[in-house]
Amino acid sequence: YYNKVDLDITNKEWAKNLSFTECNLWFFPYCNNKHYIMICVNIKAERFEVLDSLCHKDFEKTYKSMAERVVQYAINYMKTQFADKTVRWERFSWFKLEKVTQPDQISCGMYVIRWMRHWEGKYNSALTKDWKRIDLINEERECLMLDIILDEENLERERIMKEATKYCNMKNKKKELKGRK
Repeated sequence: YYNKVDLDITNKEWAKNLSFTECNLWFFPYCNNKHYIMICVNIKAERFEVLDSLCHKDFEKTYKSMAERVVQYAINYMKTQFADKTVRWERFSWFKLEKVTQPDQISCGMYVIRWMRHWEGKYNSALTKDWKRIDLINEERECLMLDIILDEENLERERIMKEATKYCNMKNKKKELKGRK
């Protein structure tokens, strides 16, 4: 899948007149040892923000050097692609969100997606509202999966829908046969 993702936004119509300083938040999801964290470059607040749903206490040891590399890559990319020198990177500080902790060991990716939707450079209740309950996280996971599958741009949509229909029909037949016994 990742080989098919076009990471070069400079040729996109919507990006032709984009100035990164007009965007206050730039999100960089990062996976380290099967754990996703979010690194956010907050232009307006002049901060590099690390959002970690497991609230690792050893951030300096485990993530800081990696986060610095991601941020340096982002800075270099922004400078070369947009040639906008108005941001004073040397003034930026580091911020680590400490208020969010996931209730299990597998939902970090869902937290990253939620942060991309709701993070505004500060903690707000939409980030964690009811997200201590696994059933609500799973409900969000199911909705996301359906959004992807049912999207008109999904080239595999029709094939998946046919397979799902076939699966449901097979499952219903098994129930029907079981009920006759």
